[in-house]
Amino acid sequence: MAFHSGVRRLVISSVLSSLVLSGAMLAGPDHAVAQSFAPVAVVNDDIITGYDLQQRMRLIQLTTGNKPDEEAALDALIEDILRLQAAKRVGIDPGPDEVKSGFDEVSRSNNRDPDRMRSGLLSEGVALETLDSQIKSEVAWRQLILRRFGNRVRISENEIDAMVVPKSGAKPGETEYLLAEIRLPVSAGGEQAARQAAQKIIARLGQGERFSVVAREVSNGPTAQAGGDLGWVAKSGLSAAALPVVAAMNVDRVSAPFTDGGDVVLYGLRDSREAGTSGKTVYNLAQLVVGVSAGASQQEADAALARANAARAQVNTCADVKAAAAQYLSISGDLGDLELSKMPGPVREVVAGLEPGDKTQAVRSNDGFHIIVVCDKKSEGPSGDALRARAGNQLRSQRLEQYARGLLRELKREAVIDRR
Repeated sequence: MAFHSGVRRLVISSVLSSLVLSGAMLAGPDHAVAQSFAPVAVVNDDIITGYDLQQRMRLIQLTTGNKPDEEAALDALIEDILRLQAAKRVGIDPGPDEVKSGFDEVSRSNNRDPDRMRSGLLSEGVALETLDSQIKSEVAWRQLILRRFGNRVRISENEIDAMVVPKSGAKPGETEYLLAEIRLPVSAGGEQAARQAAQKIIARLGQGERFSVVAREVSNGPTAQAGGDLGWVAKSGLSAAALPVVAAMNVDRVSAPFTDGGDVVLYGLRDSREAGTSGKTVYNLAQLVVGVSAGASQQEADAALARANAARAQVNTCADVKAAAAQYLSISGDLGDLELSKMPGPVREVVAGLEPGDKTQAVRSNDGFHIIVVCDKKSEGPSGDALRARAGNQLRSQRLEQYARGLLRELKREAVIDRR
């Protein structure tokens, strides 16, 4: 389940921001089924047809991998129309080149080639006008928000200070997590009812709804009005219930529901880092992997672990690992440069804080037991004025997004919407 950060630029706030990062498109139902052109909704004077709704549902299925909810898809179409109508009233009407640039921006932000991404969606039955109309709505909305609210945003130096030097209480080298939460109380209905409610929320997030918006609507925690934002949290600051959940999470993902105190909780992990660094931490790693299947017997697993521990005792440098790699699984050897925030959760937890020449204990995966050695380590990213400028831009984006949500609520209140 992808987690959509509230600090992304407005053009990436649509469902397209959750495009799968794998190379293959997801299989779905036959898109040659008969389409209905009868109206399903009228928004002021603009009509949404059954075909429009089916196309949006198809797009959601392909880009999220989840079964689309018809009501949520229709809500998204209504919002797109309201955005476009508001923009057109002040003379904003993005042309084809702007729409193409908007699509390219979304594609590249998700590490996808724009031409391949577009052709893949088209080959799976998504019409060109469906793609372009959604991107056009986002591009027009961004231009409108900047024009209407851009001069109102003022970011103070104190706000930048708080973002550049988060007060998480982490010790130097300790892992910090940038988290958001949704908390559901275990009330008279019991824990099972709260977990069922949490699963419905996960389904909504899978449809492309933003974590921060859902948190404001349903969360019972003290962070609800801030979109569930917990900021940077030190590993040592996590509760006993939350620690194993967060430690296993990958960045930009939402956790499974878990019970913490009197609540059922969902966490969204937006980023991770080592305390004391101003940018991203990049490790150069090498590994030896002793193979054992996930379904192996305890005896087989114990034997593999013993071999991994023996291997660990024999290697002290990355050169040692590379020299011995042929004796182990084929994935053994040089892993290259990996950002801490991009590592799988279990690997991140054992690597964070290590220095060049250090090695991990054996780490279990579906492939077997991994012994990982740190070859090099460096911190990358802006510092000084550049770091403060980036923080200011992020805060500005957040403030503009708040204005955008308020304007959209106003447009919905004033609109004449007829659902058929």
